Amino acid sequence: MEHADVKRLAMILAVQAEIEGMKIENKIRLSDNLAPAYGDEHFSDKAMELRNLAFCNDDQL
Repeated sequence: MEHADVKRLAMILAVQAEIEGMKIENKIRLSDNLAPAYGDEHFSDKAMELRNLAFCNDDQL
């Protein structure tokens, strides 16, 4: 793997970890009978972030 590939993968994994944290936070809040902290828009933003990472040039990383 090239350096840029490794960096891109690390960034993608970091965003995925953020998404998992968002999901857990929502589950915790729901179990406490509270509104979710993160809605569809937040998850859509993260999906767009992942798409942008997938399509950006190596020098943009």
